[in-house]
Amino acid sequence: MARPRTFDEESVLDNAMNIFWSKGFEATSVQDLVEETGINRASMYSSFGDKKALFLRVLDHYSQKVSTVRFAKLRETVDGREAIVATFRDAGRQGCGEGRHKGCLIVNSGMELAPHDPETAAIAQASFRRVEDMFARALHRGVEQGTIGKDKNIRSFSRFLAGSIQGVHLMARRGADKDTLDDYVNTILSTLD
Repeated sequence: MARPRTFDEESVLDNAMNIFWSKGFEATSVQDLVEETGINRASMYSSFGDKKALFLRVLDHYSQKVSTVRFAKLRETVDGREAIVATFRDAGRQGCGEGRHKGCLIVNSGMELAPHDPETAAIAQASFRRVEDMFARALHRGVEQGTIGKDKNIRSFSRFLAGSIQGVHLMARRGADKDTLDDYVNTILSTLD
């Protein structure tokens, strides 16, 4: 008979997420995960599988926990233009906040692993498409409301915005300061005019 789990799965995923987010997949050792999560190797392997399987669970956990919040204004703000502006302003602020130079776990992982890991590449691509679609819906709202010009190609522009938000996260990851991120965000937002 299997012994019951003596750990909180969400807490383990949060802690594993933090270490992968800080160090990346390759630089994170199994020992790092054991120390960060507080569970032993046997429990980790029996509950989550190997390091890669845990990492994939963490990416899903990140999408549900962090990305959902990160893009809430883009989905929920009625004014399409304001939704886009708020999303970029928040990304810039969060990117250079105290101890926040982590960027986006999915973007970071895509940059690190996608060239040689089709599974992670597929997750990163699916995430990009979700963000692109959220921008497209906000752009449609803005066009309908008259706050964004009708001359915009919605699909092309939503791809530009999705790529640009990744750029904000990558700049934050490399340690860009507030002025640099503000300049970058302001330039992106000027394309709404």
